[in-house]
Amino acid sequence: MSYTYTTLKAAIQDYTQNTETSFIKYLENFIKNAEERILKNIQLSYFRKNQSGTTANNNKYLAVPGDFLAPYSLAVTSSSEHVFLEFKDVDFVQTFNPNAATTGTPRFYAVFDVNNFILGPTPDGAYTAELHYYYRPESLTQSKFNLTVSSVTGTFQASETITGGTSGAVTTISSITSSTVFNIIIPSTDFTVGETVTGATSGATGTVVSTSADTTKTWLSENAPLAILYGSLVEAYTYMKGDAALMQEYEKRLGESIIAMKLFGESKEPTDEYRAGKVIRPKQ
Repeated sequence: MSYTYTTLKAAIQDYTQNTETSFIKYLENFIKNAEERILKNIQLSYFRKNQSGTTANNNKYLAVPGDFLAPYSLAVTSSSEHVFLEFKDVDFVQTFNPNAATTGTPRFYAVFDVNNFILGPTPDGAYTAELHYYYRPESLTQSKFNLTVSSVTGTFQASETITGGTSGAVTTISSITSSTVFNIIIPSTDFTVGETVTGATSGATGTVVSTSADTTKTWLSENAPLAILYGSLVEAYTYMKGDAALMQEYEKRLGESIIAMKLFGESKEPTDEYRAGKVIRPKQ
């Protein structure tokens, strides 16, 4: 079992038996909140990535990627060797290198602010840097499909918002394939065939003919479907102020799913049974 954004939205509505307009409008938020809860509670390699950059001569700062949350490691290439820097707090780095004009091969780094690392000592050249870090993967709610329209008046623009005149569905055009086919972020509310969509910037209009199938899945929706389902249901039922006993059951099932994922991501995934042996849990 796995979910696309479309099938997960349908599952939430089926479980809660709720098709009320304002509830459907918040389906995107329920799913995002569930993803955030999983992200902050479990360590998975899925939440890590690598990015390379270059230090600047006589510049003690190194910009962090836009999707950076926390570091795993930072290394620089010096004399063809991969040298890992030690992670410290800002005070340590500034005390170690109180005069920023003192340069050399960086040995330490710290998170200076939301946009920069600080290095110590200040780099004495342009070193290739490789950052392994914790980031927020793209949400399932950012899945895309093609929207086909007809009877177009005006010219739609990429990145503009479009709104369905009947359904009230709102989304953004990611790219334009042709004058009548747009690649769009799937809205929480479905477009209705035959309704008019209007571009917020261009003022262009068109009549909805069809949407392509939603086939996009994320690692979580494919490999942790119970966690993302029950996490979304907890959020949805909180919004509905639903029955306390059923809410408790959803929380219990979410907890069980998170425990199973933690056992995988924090025990099985980072070990090698040949060297570490099988994962053994204490007797209950």
